Amino acid sequence: MKPIDRRLAIAQVAAFAATLPGFRSARAQGAADAKAPGRLNAQAYRDVPAEGSIRVRPYDDTRDSRRIQQAIERAVEHKGRKVDSRAGVFALNFETGIQQIGRTGPPPGLGSIQADRDDARIRLNLYSTGEDNLVTGRRSEGGGSGSVQFSLTLSLDDARGTRLWQGTATLLGTPNDEISAYGAMARALIDEFGKTARQKPFRID
Repeated sequence: MKPIDRRLAIAQVAAFAATLPGFRSARAQGAADAKAPGRLNAQAYRDVPAEGSIRVRPYDDTRDSRRIQQAIERAVEHKGRKVDSRAGVFALNFETGIQQIGRTGPPPGLGSIQADRDDARIRLNLYSTGEDNLVTGRRSEGGGSGSVQFSLTLSLDDARGTRLWQGTATLLGTPNDEISAYGAMARALIDEFGKTARQKPFRID
């Protein structure tokens, strides 16, 4: 049996895979995710009045919480709602979270070839959100060890403490993106005031 040219073999299989419907749909999905990397869920418990000032209440009094509070207040004002930090009709509570995202599983590579004199096997990663693959190519060095997932939960209560609405958003980024990430998530969530949403994607403006 003739020796196998690894690059030629991968190119031939990749060309064939690109003609498959599943491959094309995965590639399209990957492109869509790149344009809208955030996801949110929201639940409306009661009607949210269109009028009435809002007081943003941080989870604690740390410096980072105050900066995030200001980003949320800007998002509320951008929505056309009045912010009153002392006597708001509605209380908008928020909680944040950060989770480290690292590479797990197989080592980096678009695929592998095992060959001997009588047999040859080719394994290709056609599409993966966590590994090198033929759709998105190679991931950056470090395999995402510097990536984090931000989360932001907003809950809106009336003057009696009744929960009117709640939403949670998540967004992938790096630690340096913290404030801008929370600002983007706040804008996306406040756009859903009074609405129910399930796994809705959103863009970063």
